[in-house]
Amino acid sequence: MAYMRRIFPENVIRSFLLSGFVADIFKAYLDLRMSFRNQLNNFTSESRLLAYAFFISIVLFLERLPGRVTNYDIQSNKDIFFDYVGIDLFTSIFFGPIFLYFLSILTHLFAIPFKGKASFFEARLAFFWSIIVASPLLLLAGLLHGLFPNGFLFKFIECATVIMYAWIFSTIFCAAERFFSHLPVFIILLSSYLFLSYLVA
Repeated sequence: MAYMRRIFPENVIRSFLLSGFVADIFKAYLDLRMSFRNQLNNFTSESRLLAYAFFISIVLFLERLPGRVTNYDIQSNKDIFFDYVGIDLFTSIFFGPIFLYFLSILTHLFAIPFKGKASFFEARLAFFWSIIVASPLLLLAGLLHGLFPNGFLFKFIECATVIMYAWIFSTIFCAAERFFSHLPVFIILLSSYLFLSYLVA
């Protein structure tokens, strides 16, 4: 224990757990709207948003990775497996941020006819920050997908993750757009997910 303290001083551990980027993610669950306002007040540079976009792309890649590892068709051929993972990582890093910026613009354009008052920067920040806040849930769902690909636990966590993310996104998005309530957006997101799931099934 003393050896660990020499490598990681207590003040470093305390600052990592109680302040900083990782701590902000978990503290956001206490007040989603306030967490967005804190992000808006403290970080107003486009470079920060770009870093967020790359972080989200890596998180989404890691969320998919356990499913790729346990996929028998891919795993049975190691060359195909490493090629598949490498291509996935490449597309996540180089095209993921572009796709995220595009989606953030679409969400803001959707809000404009309903008198959304966010700037494009605020809309991007709200979109990115909502995914970052939900990233622990996404990683947990991805891990369970790898451990229990067809299990009841994964299905339950997947449904819970969708509901939680819809709640997180609608709350932060509506805070950015100055909407009175986030419930209509929350219901629209869940309805859209159920409709798309029905079409895929």
